[in-house]
Amino acid sequence: MLPLDDPRWATYIGGYQTPYDASEALRRLYAEGPSKELWDELWQELHHQGDIGTASFAAVPHLLEFSRKSPTLDRNAFGLIAIIELERLDRSRHWEIPPELKEAYFAAIEKLPEIVGSHPQKKWGPELTQHIMACIAVARGQTLLARAYLEMGLDEAKQLLRDVMGFYAEAVEKWAK
Repeated sequence: MLPLDDPRWATYIGGYQTPYDASEALRRLYAEGPSKELWDELWQELHHQGDIGTASFAAVPHLLEFSRKSPTLDRNAFGLIAIIELERLDRSRHWEIPPELKEAYFAAIEKLPEIVGSHPQKKWGPELTQHIMACIAVARGQTLLARAYLEMGLDEAKQLLRDVMGFYAEAVEKWAK
């Protein structure tokens, strides 16, 4: 994992395809914990309309490490990790991970299920569950399911089960509680 004081952070590109030093935001995440403003910055700078960059790859191991150390799991960390990996895998683009980031990046993706499974927080809300399931699916090579988990919220899942799969509305509503 690239240390947060490494000068290479200043050379990495974010989702806007311009330089973005994610180390500053990641330092705040570790020191102060999550906030809406901090997550907004990380989401906007690390992923923008399908674009990611080298800063995105450098941030992934830190997002997972933050999750490992945090007393509560945050849907934003897992959502960002999932979307960054899904965009990296998009065959229509050619995202190259710099050599100095490859080992830590792929190790973080591989460890996602282990970190989630060993975390003391066992009760999850719908959005956290959705993002964690996307991460587990992408970590195990199931990109279609990862994308479906990431994109389909409760309302879309209910509609799919009712309208496409033919389950009774009463059963679907019961499952949603």
